[in-house]
Amino acid sequence: MIIEEGKGKFIKPEKKGLFYNPRGKLSRELGIAILRVEKELKNDICVFECMAGIGFRTIRYYLEANIKNIWANEANEEAIEILKENLKLNGINDVKITNFDAKKILLENALNGNRFDFIDLDSFGSPSEFVFSVIMALKLEGIVYFTSTDGFTLCGLKQKASIKNYGIHSVNSKFCHELGARILISQFMKVAGNLNMHFEPLVSFFDGYSWRIALRLKKGVENANFDKFGYVLYDPITKAFKVFKDNHIEGKGLISGPIYLDKIHKTDYIDKLIEVSKEFDDLRKVLEKIKNEENIPFFYDYQEICDIVSISPPPRRRIIKQLKKLGFLASETHFNPYGIKTNANYEEFVKVLKMLVVKN
Repeated sequence: MIIEEGKGKFIKPEKKGLFYNPRGKLSRELGIAILRVEKELKNDICVFECMAGIGFRTIRYYLEANIKNIWANEANEEAIEILKENLKLNGINDVKITNFDAKKILLENALNGNRFDFIDLDSFGSPSEFVFSVIMALKLEGIVYFTSTDGFTLCGLKQKASIKNYGIHSVNSKFCHELGARILISQFMKVAGNLNMHFEPLVSFFDGYSWRIALRLKKGVENANFDKFGYVLYDPITKAFKVFKDNHIEGKGLISGPIYLDKIHKTDYIDKLIEVSKEFDDLRKVLEKIKNEENIPFFYDYQEICDIVSISPPPRRRIIKQLKKLGFLASETHFNPYGIKTNANYEEFVKVLKMLVVKN
């Protein structure tokens, strides 16, 4: 059976352990958009795929981002065979294919002075074990575009795994998907810092199942945002949270940190992604929402808060309008359909909710 996605044609795998993930289409198209933007800045882009699978990203990057210098690595021998068939099906014969452990081949390339402009890390679970080898094999100003499906850990349901994988306690909250993105960025930042480098976040995206984040590697730590690390204190009873820029934390609740608290999206870069994504309607909608998000840490789930304070939830657009009228920052967020990002504190936010209910 042949599957078509974008400009590519693919053999649907039938063997156990090999599969087509339609939910990954949006993240594949985001990868295409990033490569299109990068190609405008630098024509000769060298791409390394750590886990190429059966070739969906490889082929779509080749055909739709016009990337001809692709190294597709895949540890699964059966997947490699289907990858080769899919390349042949699409008339592609100049992709380099290897069948190794991704960490091993990344470090070998780094030791030989061969580094990449774009590394696609589509790992299952946590990307933690690959962070060092990815950084070593990435060119300065290059981009790592990575996946995490480590939801139970990043959303505070596996604390031991959270410490093991990231060195950070997570908390189970409605904003855990944004917290997860910040924990992932924090880990890449800290490992890069050990190597006298840092990362600039370009776009952070959660599709309801997995995180996809793009970071640009920068030289030195002088302009890094290590002073933008801090903690979040979360009250699981009231659902209130407070952000602290240092470890002088006041109040009761669960603490997560130290985590990156600065911007997780680069607005002008997202503008460029939107420009090159004309045929990707769903992606453009998500990018528009991300672009319009306030670039401040965390958000309130207004329906959850209304339930706690025993009031009927007002329409979200009215809450945002009223917050702005009072001089606060306020926006929707793609991380949660009921989330409102604002710099209003918990008491101020609840006051606005109650004010709107009274007006009704």
